[in-house]
Amino acid sequence: MKQGLRWLLAAVFFVSLSGCFGEEKVNTSWLLGTWELTHNPEKDDQDKLVFDADDSVTVLAEKGGELQGSYQYVDGKLKISLPVQRKTIEVEFEVSSDHSKLIYQSGAYYTKK
Repeated sequence: MKQGLRWLLAAVFFVSLSGCFGEEKVNTSWLLGTWELTHNPEKDDQDKLVFDADDSVTVLAEKGGELQGSYQYVDGKLKISLPVQRKTIEVEFEVSSDHSKLIYQSGAYYTKK
């Protein structure tokens, strides 16, 4: 009986302890809303990004097209996944320290509208 009680207590302890190490959701409230491409050295499409609280993103193309995807903010980087036909386009941005710019590898960047 004592042996069974010890195992039960140990199991309860480890289950409660495992909750302490769960992944904490990062506050991305600063990201929510519409971002415009404000610096575009390659002079390609002037698109917009719209971020929602449910981790979804919509890309609004200059010519009227629209793509739906998801985003994740991890370690100062914003990762966007856009499913297109049979593949997924992955796009990564550096985020400025004051959260005012989403910077693409080409040097182009978005600012919040």
